[in-house]
This record gives sequence, structure tokens and C-alpha cells, in this order.
Amino acid sequence: MDAISAYAQHYWDVLRDFYFSTNHWHSFEWFIANMLIFMPLAFVFPGKKKQPHVRLDMATDGIYWFAGPHLYGPVFRFIATFFVSLGAIQYVQMHWGLNQLPVLVQAFLILLLTDFLQYWAHRAFHTVSLLWRFHSIHHSPVNVDWMTAARFHPVNIILYSTAMNALVATLGFSGEAFWLLVPFNAIYSPLVHANLNWTYGPFKHLLASPVFHRWHHTYPEEGGNKNFAPTFPFLDVMFGTFYMPKGKQPEVFGAPHDAITGNILQQLAYPFLPRNPTSQTAQTAAIAVEIALADGKRSI
Repeated sequence: MDAISAYAQHYWDVLRDFYFSTNHWHSFEWFIANMLIFMPLAFVFPGKKKQPHVRLDMATDGIYWFAGPHLYGPVFRFIATFFVSLGAIQYVQMHWGLNQLPVLVQAFLILLLTDFLQYWAHRAFHTVSLLWRFHSIHHSPVNVDWMTAARFHPVNIILYSTAMNALVATLGFSGEAFWLLVPFNAIYSPLVHANLNWTYGPFKHLLASPVFHRWHHTYPEEGGNKNFAPTFPFLDVMFGTFYMPKGKQPEVFGAPHDAITGNILQQLAYPFLPRNPTSQTAQTAAIAVEIALADGKRSI
């Protein structure tokens, strides 16, 4: 037991350093990089042509972007150390030899395994009512762009992303493989949310495109309950949830049955508030009118 405890403590330190050194997705540098890439592209290749390029609730998304690591870092370390303490991780590391594979192969396996886990977790967040209460925060924007990638309730991101990444990070892949994925992870989530009309043509089943994922942000009766894969749409093809109408762009976004405002405090509290269908319907309608009026005034 002393050996396992010592190993767990060592891996705790390794994962702590790894998580904070590679978590540049939330850094100021990557924020500026994404802004300089996707805001100009949205002018040239807009998916939704009348969508405003600047919106009032971008400040809310900015809070999620920069504040997240301060919460998720310690949680990541705790979950990863828990997985290590179970002992099975050491067996995988010693007998599978994943860190001996070519680095590019390791990086692909990390992406594939993470995507498979997150695909099913994502479906659960759409089908289990309690989980949807948290995930609806991510679906609340009526204008989806690159900054929408940051808007996740902390409970959602811990269960969906932090726990999955912690598990995969303890399977014995080399540090080089994770480092290789840093630029990809820093760019790709903002990319698939960006207001772009890109479909990737014949490669639309291989990699998630902005059009593919933006259909996921439409109403449930359209593509809102489809396209769950973060990176590899062939998972949706395999499990019957792929949705991408040919020659059509998603236009209407949001969570129409959830009364969520642009106020971050209301968003954080929303999953814990009692549901009142009557008042919620009225509030949702009022919010929709408010957003529509605001969009008309602030479109640039």
C-alpha cells in the first residue's frame, strides 16, 4: 500500500504540472489568438449572415473562459489521483505500453478515446432531465460563436470534460502526446462553435465542422438532439445521431424551453432552482423578445 500511495502522490504532482502547463485553452494568449482568427473569418464565411459579431453576453462567456481553470484544476487533480489510487491504472500502464507507441498514434488514440467517452456523456446530458438542467446553460445562447465554447456550467464541465480527461490522462500515454494536442484543443472547440459556413465537404464524417456542431445548437426538433461527437462525426453516423441537411445552414439557436438569461449568476443558480412551467414559459417569451430587440440594436 505504501508503494501505491507513493505512486499516487507522484502522479498527483505530474498531473498537476501537466494540467496547468498545458491548459492554455483558457489563457489570454489563446483568447486573443481565437478572436483574431474567428472574428474576421465570420465576416468572410458567415454561417448565419445576420448574426451580430459582437453581443452583450460576451462578457459572461469571458468570465467562464478565464475563471474555469481555477476551479477545474484542483478537481482534475483530485479525480486523476482517485483513478490512480484504484490500482487498475498501474496495470494498464505496465502491460499496455501505450507510451511506447508513436507519438502521433498516441495523440490519435487520446482523441478517439476521449471522443467516445464524451459522445455518450453528451447524449446523457441531453436525455437525463437532471443533467440537462446543467447542460442547458451551454445551449442558451441564441447567437452561437467561438466564445460559446466557454459557456459551461461548472457541474457540466466537471462531469463531462474534467473527469473524462483525468481518466484518459492516467492511462499511461506519454507527455509528448498530450503536448502535441495542446494547439488542437485550444483551437478546435472555438472553431466548431464559430459562425462559419464550413462543412468540410467529403470529409464531413471525419472531423466535426462548424456547420455540424452548430446544428447541435439548434432547437431539439431540428438538430438539437443530434451531433454529439466533439471531434469525430463518424461516431454519430455509427450510433444514428448524425444530422447535417445538405445545402442548409442552421439559423435558430438556443434552449427554448429553459428560461436562461445572460446573467452569469442566474446561469449558475438555474439548475438548482425549482421548475415552474407557467412562469417559465412567460419568462422564456420575455427573454426571447428582449434578445431579439437587443440583437437588432447591437448587430454590426
